[in-house]
Amino acid sequence: MLNYQTIEHTENDKDWILLLHGMGGSSTIWYKQVADLSKNHNLLLPDFFGHGRTRETLPAYTFDGLVAEMIRLLNHLKIDRTHVMGISMGSIIGSFMALYHPSRIKSLILGGATPGLDFRTRGLLYAGHALKHVIPYMWLYRFFAWLMMPRQSQQQGRKIFVREAHKLGSKEFRKWYSLIMQFPMHMLELESPALQQVPKLLVSGSQDHLFLDQVIAWAGRDPNSVLHIIKECGHVCNIQAPKEFNRVCLDYLSGSFASHASDSGVIHYGEQQEPCNQKKRATG
Repeated sequence: MLNYQTIEHTENDKDWILLLHGMGGSSTIWYKQVADLSKNHNLLLPDFFGHGRTRETLPAYTFDGLVAEMIRLLNHLKIDRTHVMGISMGSIIGSFMALYHPSRIKSLILGGATPGLDFRTRGLLYAGHALKHVIPYMWLYRFFAWLMMPRQSQQQGRKIFVREAHKLGSKEFRKWYSLIMQFPMHMLELESPALQQVPKLLVSGSQDHLFLDQVIAWAGRDPNSVLHIIKECGHVCNIQAPKEFNRVCLDYLSGSFASHASDSGVIHYGEQQEPCNQKKRATG
């Protein structure tokens, strides 16, 4: 089973939040969220296979297999329903959890979401696949981390993910890279009407240049989503802009999301269902 940490509220009726990190990261990437989120929620922070303190690995990884492992963990802890907060790769796995097991998910909060790949990102993905057995994996990981977070202001996020990725090792990195190679075959599943029934908040940085266009388009097609764009922020928005990220997420969870919408340029799409039932379009 995956290594995990729980932070439980003293009041028994508080909602759970399952926090899913990105590829090469670990549950420690949520260190700027834990204090704020735990004030009114129970938290579950797992490390994926081969990441962080989870030393167990599998021969290969698939999205449905990882979703099954998340559900196994929820069952083990007797958590019936949970909010899911994911960053980068964690946003993909969280989305597939909501698609395959919608009755277990109260809402999705997806930071640095990666709902699609444009021609640039696909080209980089396939180039990395061709080179992954030729060059040291940390060179490749550093290169991709720089491509996703190239600005000086994004250096902290780069350093954290590179530091954590170093613990993976080359064999494990290649297996997880193979999982990313499967994603283009599954992207259309994210357009499912079943997934659109799940309330979701998308939080992206205005400088998330590889994925922001896809996130905006996805939000525009999903009537049960809202998108918040953090100005002058990159891909790993929970690390680069933690105060705004935390405030927006907590506002969404409490149902008061729209009350601070004008603070930094927020785009609303669709009509909100639980947990945020504000109805607003295209402001900011």
